[in-house]
Amino acid sequence: MPHSGRLVLILLLHLALGLAMHRLPPLATLHTFATVLAVLAISLSTRSPAVVLMCAAYVSGSEVLWRMSRSYTFHETAKYMISLLSVIGLVRLRRVRLPGAAMLYLALLLPAAVFTFYNFPLNQFRKTAMFNLSGPIAVTFCLMYCSNLRISIPELWRVVLAFVNPLCGVLAITVSSSYLHKVNFTTESNVQTSGGFGPNQVATSLALGALLLVLAVLLAQIPQKLRAALIALGTLMILQSSMTFSRGGVVASAAALLCALPFILTGHKYRRQILAGLALVCLLLLLAFPVLNAYTGGKLAERFAEKEMSGREGLALIDWMLFEENPWFGVGVGISSYFHPGRAAAHTEFTRAVAEHGLLGFFAYVCLAWLLIRRSASILLDPASRPLRGFLVALMAWPVLYMAVNAMRTSAPAFALGLAFLTILPADRRTGQAFSR
Repeated sequence: MPHSGRLVLILLLHLALGLAMHRLPPLATLHTFATVLAVLAISLSTRSPAVVLMCAAYVSGSEVLWRMSRSYTFHETAKYMISLLSVIGLVRLRRVRLPGAAMLYLALLLPAAVFTFYNFPLNQFRKTAMFNLSGPIAVTFCLMYCSNLRISIPELWRVVLAFVNPLCGVLAITVSSSYLHKVNFTTESNVQTSGGFGPNQVATSLALGALLLVLAVLLAQIPQKLRAALIALGTLMILQSSMTFSRGGVVASAAALLCALPFILTGHKYRRQILAGLALVCLLLLLAFPVLNAYTGGKLAERFAEKEMSGREGLALIDWMLFEENPWFGVGVGISSYFHPGRAAAHTEFTRAVAEHGLLGFFAYVCLAWLLIRRSASILLDPASRPLRGFLVALMAWPVLYMAVNAMRTSAPAFALGLAFLTILPADRRTGQAFSR
């Protein structure tokens, strides 16, 4: 881990930066352009492939912050940037082996764009197609780059912190909007506690940040003071994720952690410390939740007790009916929303894929499933991955759970899935991997 004092200072600076960006959209725009130029310059000049991944992590973590601060930039900037950074990294590596299933996954999703091109004017076609395909594009290039990458454990935790840093800005905005102003709580997703932006995207980004911090606290060798600070930060993130009243992020992160726990406890020699850290996180959540529930007038508990899926099941049913009527090639990229009530965008990536891409979409996600199965087998069979199996399992589970209840609105699932395909070496071993030029 970086020096504790320096890291805490960086986290605090991002807290202040988030509040300033939310009040001053031109500052958010400046931060976006400065970040894009900086990560491009660093990626083209560095000798370390892991540094490129850190740049991609910072961009992915900044995505929701840019959007909720009304940065005057292209909506899909983060997805395209992490795709571009992955391409830069691949080109600069000495030897590259491209996973055929990942390339086939993207190739199977492209033909349906023909129907969108035929039905829409050129400008609308461009916006519609890229809005829906930018996520799979980011998934493909992140997978290709990370599957060729070997990084050390210290580099891995720096990647995690690079993702979490800008999320401190998102956290600061949600805290300010939740407790410094009067809020009318219902059992629906709350835009105000989400900083005036989409609760779903805010909740999932904070929940992923919390998951990564919990994994770092459980698995990394961290000074006690820094460990306490990261536990507090992760707890705040998961609490603020729940305060958006969007349940998907909290549920996905909790389920991913549960999937990882058996591997964390069997693959690590510090089981007592891990259990103590996990007990502390749970204790903080148990103490804080009743306070937040009382603050919301009991609405928070009501929201998480609901069994309904906020209308997703209805949209998913319509998607399935579209697939039955157009089984071969689907209705076309982005066209399924025209069959939804109020032209609502797809809320489940898997049903969107079969509705808009037909059987090609189905087989595309079969390819992705095959990649995950192969990766799971390699993790279980490789003794070197034993200390961090839980981390890799959690980062495979989280994107799948995300896509089960969300379409790919953000770059987070692509980035998380890429991390699951890294080859992670012990701290005492040098990777021996550097860019050739």
